[in-house]
Amino acid sequence: MSFLIPIKSAIITFPILAIFILLPFLVIQYHRYGSIVAWRAVVVYTFIFYMLSAYFLIILPLPSIQAVAKLTTQRYNLVPFMALREFIATTVFNPIHPGTWLPALKQPGFIQPFFNIVLTIPFGVYLRYYFKQPIVKIVFYGFCLSLFFELTQLSGLYGIYPRPYRLFDVDDLILNTFGALVGGVIAPFLVKAFPSRDQMDKKSYDRGQKVSLLRRIIAFIADYVIVGTLVEIGMSLVGLASLADNPYLSYFISTLIIFILIPVFTHGQTIGKKLVKIRIVKRSGTPAKTGQLILRQFLLFEIAIPTLWGFNYMFVQVFSKMHQSQANMILLGVLSVAALFVVLNFLWGMIFKNGYFFYDVWAKTTQISDVKKPRK
Repeated sequence: MSFLIPIKSAIITFPILAIFILLPFLVIQYHRYGSIVAWRAVVVYTFIFYMLSAYFLIILPLPSIQAVAKLTTQRYNLVPFMALREFIATTVFNPIHPGTWLPALKQPGFIQPFFNIVLTIPFGVYLRYYFKQPIVKIVFYGFCLSLFFELTQLSGLYGIYPRPYRLFDVDDLILNTFGALVGGVIAPFLVKAFPSRDQMDKKSYDRGQKVSLLRRIIAFIADYVIVGTLVEIGMSLVGLASLADNPYLSYFISTLIIFILIPVFTHGQTIGKKLVKIRIVKRSGTPAKTGQLILRQFLLFEIAIPTLWGFNYMFVQVFSKMHQSQANMILLGVLSVAALFVVLNFLWGMIFKNGYFFYDVWAKTTQISDVKKPRK
């Protein structure tokens, strides 16, 4: 049961890979469709898991470098249909004796070539079902995938090993390509019970006309991960490293650039909002004025968020570090009222206002989706 090792390895590795690609996946989906459809995520992630499993199946288990250095086995086979010759020569199969057919299917001469066909059948299914590729392209991509596998083996896992520890076999190219073809042919029959790609796209575009809270959060994270990092690097490069080391000044400068100045010059979009196709506009849907953009962003990033941080800081000072001076108690009281307002407004806006919070109300702005439905 040597195939269990690659499968177990894929199961262990996949959650880490899934987390690593989650933000790019969400950004791409929101940028293209404006929403996430659960079934699309299932299809994409199962495809990634399949590709990971297939890759591990062709490289694992890994032998030691010393053991590979001592190998004297054949490195490659360029003679086609050797697998067929071995099947005829090494199995009990006899076409005129049906009683030999089933036993022949249990012998290595059949199992290994059959595995190479089965390995790429899902690849063909995914290409036909989700990526909507024609049969000709499925065959071509199947061949390319197989060639990648075989070259991986021929190169000794990209030079890690002094020589190949598995055989580069032209028959594997043929069988893998045939498996992709089989998958492409049977895909329409296998996926009848599932939503089609067109149905997924339509549902995504319909949902994408509204701006969900998750979409806004992804834009916020993208701004901090991408633009925030660039701002920090830029501050260091221009000799402002001391400011970057101060968390308060760093936050003020970063938010000023990312969330106030950039939207002013891009007509209501931060870089993150542009990635997920969100725009800040007037309630009427017309472009927001500069003053409205500045007010909205200032209320959120220079008032609301610092208020929550300030409350947390003063709470720790008063009740953990026991700095219970009269000034600290008064400041904590003021911050408590302000933080309570922010939290309650957030909850109220989430539950009853569809994500419409006080800073949009006071600035008379809203957020709309820039995603356009494709014309039929």
